[in-house]
Amino acid sequence: MRHYFLLLPLLCFLSLAHSADGDVTAEAVAVTPFVSQSRGDQPESTEQRLLRGAFYYHYLTNNYQQALVSLDRLQNADLQDETAAEAMVMKAAVLLALGLESDADALFAETETRGGEASANAWYHLARRWHARSEWEKAERCIRRALQLNQRPEHSAVHLNDAYSEEAKFILVASLAEQDRANEAADVLASMAQSGIWTGYARYNQILSLMRLHAVSRDLEKLIEEAIYYLPDNYEGQSLKDRILLVAGIYALDAGKYSQAESYLRQISLDSAFTAPGLLQYGWSLVEQWKYEEAMQPWRILQQRFSEFHPAVIESILAVPHALELLNATTQSLRTYEFVEKKLVAMLDALRTQNTPAEISLWLDEWQKQQQGQSWGWQRVRLGDMPDGPMSRTLQDLLDDSDVNQMTAGLHDLSSMLNDVQRQQQDLLLWQAVLQQRQKKLSGLDAEKKLQRLEQQQADLTRSVLALQQRLYEEDKKVFSFASARDQANVDHLAAVVPRVEFLQRVNTPTRDLGVYKERWRRSRGLQLWRIYEEKPERQWQAQKNHWQLQGVTSELLEQLENTRTALLWADSSWVGFPQRVAQQQAALKQQEQRLQQLHEQQRQQLITRVSLHMAELDVRITEYLAQARLSVARLYDDSLQQQIAGGEAEGKHE
Repeated sequence: MRHYFLLLPLLCFLSLAHSADGDVTAEAVAVTPFVSQSRGDQPESTEQRLLRGAFYYHYLTNNYQQALVSLDRLQNADLQDETAAEAMVMKAAVLLALGLESDADALFAETETRGGEASANAWYHLARRWHARSEWEKAERCIRRALQLNQRPEHSAVHLNDAYSEEAKFILVASLAEQDRANEAADVLASMAQSGIWTGYARYNQILSLMRLHAVSRDLEKLIEEAIYYLPDNYEGQSLKDRILLVAGIYALDAGKYSQAESYLRQISLDSAFTAPGLLQYGWSLVEQWKYEEAMQPWRILQQRFSEFHPAVIESILAVPHALELLNATTQSLRTYEFVEKKLVAMLDALRTQNTPAEISLWLDEWQKQQQGQSWGWQRVRLGDMPDGPMSRTLQDLLDDSDVNQMTAGLHDLSSMLNDVQRQQQDLLLWQAVLQQRQKKLSGLDAEKKLQRLEQQQADLTRSVLALQQRLYEEDKKVFSFASARDQANVDHLAAVVPRVEFLQRVNTPTRDLGVYKERWRRSRGLQLWRIYEEKPERQWQAQKNHWQLQGVTSELLEQLENTRTALLWADSSWVGFPQRVAQQQAALKQQEQRLQQLHEQQRQQLITRVSLHMAELDVRITEYLAQARLSVARLYDDSLQQQIAGGEAEGKHE
């Protein structure tokens, strides 16, 4: 009755080694040194050091496009052999980060052929990328180079960063373990620190390797005990501990070591991703030891804490009445089987209601709305989880599948690209509208004639300025130059007095004295001249300054007219072929939009089909459990009936 349908997929899931996924921690960014790695007489220049530092900054912050630009500038500089080799190694790492694995592989092969010593940090980053892509042999070669460079005391400039040391050894252990080279992996593992999360991950990979190789039981048990004991007391350490305990428990259970499996599974915490399968397998380990009453307790906890569609919960639903039956609690087992039958029927109804293209489409639409603002491709930071609801709870087992996650990521990328193309189309429509509006407005202005009139006005203004300049030149030659209007009126008034005085002089009588009038005229004239000459410099400067300002304004107007004429000429010429180019671009974007819509619909249909297929498989599984429950109910009723018949026959014979 024991069900181990979870064993193979669970082991596949648990065997995924913890490795770099392209994200770099803030600690790594903070401690990455940008030291010169030149070891010759000619040190690395300041420009080269800055270019290399800029590249590493963009790479460690996941800005791979800008990292390639910085790397291109670095390669164009006059590099030494070591720096050139490092640039090639890091370019391969960037290409891997962008998903260009074939290009990165070719560049990696070229780097190995050409030789040259890159820094240990560069080989480490490339090893992380190969390890993330499960290229164990390439990851091993790269990380061995990094560790070998780290052992050369005379080359301290290219040593591995201290923050990367333990992780580098983990990558080597994991690569060797995945190649089932357990002895070599054990030698590297012995050089790592006893405690530490990277040592824990290395031990975990070594445990999986020993399990695949069916190693000596005692060696495996010792390694499991060490791995559990030395893990750090934090969330990551506890999660890894639960993972190791679950794998060890399943392995021991499959090997028939039920007591040992119970010991491992009992230590799994109740608040991790491994709690549900741990509780299920813990119950089965107790059943195998005939501890039926104790076995039902973890299954009840499992059913209370997790969704009814969780694979472990589905199995435990039928396991409880089975354990009751093994306890010979026939009546209670029968009632539980009947309860299980009703529950499974309700689950099937809910499942079949959800398993329609319309419901799955609504579920995907809701998820896509939550991802708005996320970019696509390598620029995507992290997609959000599926919306919480009945559909997600039903599909929680499917959501852990890496292929489905890649399909959802592809659907999001296609949707984002489609939105970008549509936004570009909208921008082109706006540009087209602006172009038409400007053409219409400029055509209605009759700009050429208006410019001619303005140029004529500017020419008249220039002549006026020149005439004003001539007047200023002539004014400077006058006796009463730069006199104000009031002063000029006074001068004219004094000049009009002279004929009167001369007339009085002709009709002068002996009793009339004209000297007083002449003296007053001379004093008035002197005061007027004194005032005019005193204020002349300021008036002359003010007049000259106003003249210069008027000349500047005239020159600016002339320049504006020339620029306006040039702009009109260019605007007119820029229209030639521009509407046609806009139309061509719109047609190209329309084709791109249609292609993206087709791909988006295909990806969406594939995902809907995959979800529907999973729900159909889940339907089959639940139906099988329902059939088992109904058969068990029928069997128990039949056993009871047979016992009653047998009891009646025995009583009849006795009578």
